[in-house]
Amino acid sequence: MKPLARKSGICAENLPEEVVLYDKTHDKVHCLNKTAAAVWENSDGSKTVDELTRVVEAKSGAPADRKLVLQALEELDEAGLMEAGSVVVAEAGLPSRREAVGKMVMAGSALVATIVAAAPKAHASPAPDPPKRGNPPHDPPPIGHWPPDHHKF
Repeated sequence: MKPLARKSGICAENLPEEVVLYDKTHDKVHCLNKTAAAVWENSDGSKTVDELTRVVEAKSGAPADRKLVLQALEELDEAGLMEAGSVVVAEAGLPSRREAVGKMVMAGSALVATIVAAAPKAHASPAPDPPKRGNPPHDPPPIGHWPPDHHKF
């Protein structure tokens, strides 16, 4: 398997501790921790899982676990961040849910966190009406008081 990240329709912002991806196609925001970010950034269709594991190890400076890379690939695929069909993860190769959660707690965060972004106009307030030109309207005099009584003959 040589995973290929989906890059079309994705805007990426590198932050010190994570990478934030905005998926314009699906209006979703994804936060990738360092491991998931390294896997996504280097999934160019030419590297195997073992090669991606070595890349993650080189970027993090710590020993990388192949199962963690497989978990990251699965989460990236579920989030729609991998090209369709480029990730086929065998269930036997993945850590159990308990092992994965334990590793995430040790790492300090989830691999991939996703939220749905509001549609661009869904949260916008309507523009105020432009000011009217000319004199402001005046209230008419109260009924029965115009014309004044002193004008009667």
